[in-house]
Amino acid sequence: MVKIYKPKNAKALDKQTLQLTIERLDINGDGVARHQGKPVFVSNALPLEVVEAKVIEQKSKYLRADSKKILTSNAQRVSPECRHFYQCGGCNLQHLEYQAQLDFKQQKVSELFRRNTKLEQLPWQAPLVAKPWHYRRKARIGVQYDRQGQVTLGFRKKQSNVLTPIKQCLVLPQDVSDVFVPLQQVLQKISPSKAIGHCEFIAADRNVLVLRTLKKLPAKSIALLSEFGQQQQLQIILQDEQGISTLDGEDVADLWFQMHGCQLSFSHNDFLQVHGELNATMVQQAISWLALEQDDRVVDLFCGFGNFSVPMAKQCQQLVGVEGVDSMVERAQKNAEANDLRHCDFFQADLNDENVPWPWLEQYPVGHFNKLLLDPARAGAPGAIKRIVSMAPELIVYVSCDAATMSRDSDELLNNGYRLEKIALMDMFAQTRHVETMALFVKNK
Repeated sequence: MVKIYKPKNAKALDKQTLQLTIERLDINGDGVARHQGKPVFVSNALPLEVVEAKVIEQKSKYLRADSKKILTSNAQRVSPECRHFYQCGGCNLQHLEYQAQLDFKQQKVSELFRRNTKLEQLPWQAPLVAKPWHYRRKARIGVQYDRQGQVTLGFRKKQSNVLTPIKQCLVLPQDVSDVFVPLQQVLQKISPSKAIGHCEFIAADRNVLVLRTLKKLPAKSIALLSEFGQQQQLQIILQDEQGISTLDGEDVADLWFQMHGCQLSFSHNDFLQVHGELNATMVQQAISWLALEQDDRVVDLFCGFGNFSVPMAKQCQQLVGVEGVDSMVERAQKNAEANDLRHCDFFQADLNDENVPWPWLEQYPVGHFNKLLLDPARAGAPGAIKRIVSMAPELIVYVSCDAATMSRDSDELLNNGYRLEKIALMDMFAQTRHVETMALFVKNK
């Protein structure tokens, strides 16, 4: 048997403690240091800090470590508000003062645009901010059972699939955060054991708790949940493979919220911007940047249930919304009609595949739409961006929850007759690394 020479592996560093000097933050908000020529990504560490960190992962090209002791502290470090911060994988920027969080996010977006579009300077506008705590109106909560059937309710630990037991969550509304302990107690009493897969809170016209059931619940468990719901002022919804229902087996009424004089209804499984207050401000900024007038003809791509479409329709002559999910197209149309907006049309189309035709567009003359908004998912709009260019709207507002894909798509616009006029952060996900961004593109004359 032929023996092939392999160099000896570098000394194993797993679980070792290193003293590191943090150079910067990466795009995920982790500190970046170097050890033996390799980058080390360190949680709970800030630039210019000297930390003792325990190695938790060793790869050929990098290391990951958890900061265990801060030897030299950054002046922008603050004490995390949440008692679960050091275990929970949710809000990873609580140790950084709020203005510095915004600065970090803006720098991250600037770097991604520099990398993908070669723009060195961006026309930054003031960021949109709202309350940084108790803002999140929708959240999925994990449920796990140990071998003895004991229930853990919470979020995943950092770099793990194991749940951190949660007794409160400071980004959820206070009345929802207060439910964690009694919910864990009532789930412990539910039979059969291990019947709940996960749960989801939604705060709208009413507070809703959706329980994903893995087994059929007997009448006794239904009664326990009913009493719990009344005590906590929660509507409890059961979801299984067949669908959803109330505890009584009835159909579930739509949820709704009001914004800019419009009432918008949605289902528990529809995409919902998680920060209600900031969402309203964001929609108003989009309307302002598009400078909507009564003779404008507007397209809203990836329109969902009409979050932007319905308020925009009050300001323009014609509104066309396009969405990939049939049920949300129907809901957007109903939302427009419920708000007495008769000049709106909504269509289903695959916006993600550039090879799939857009028959909805063929019924309008070339150049018919003079303004356009798009709000795609994290994947961005690579399948739509070239056709957007061919539509040649005067103004384009791009809303994104992923600056990497947004900057990639922006390069296509910049190379095809558009200039970036404005860009702004919208802190939809305060205390976390995630960022929402809005950009305005203007067609060159």
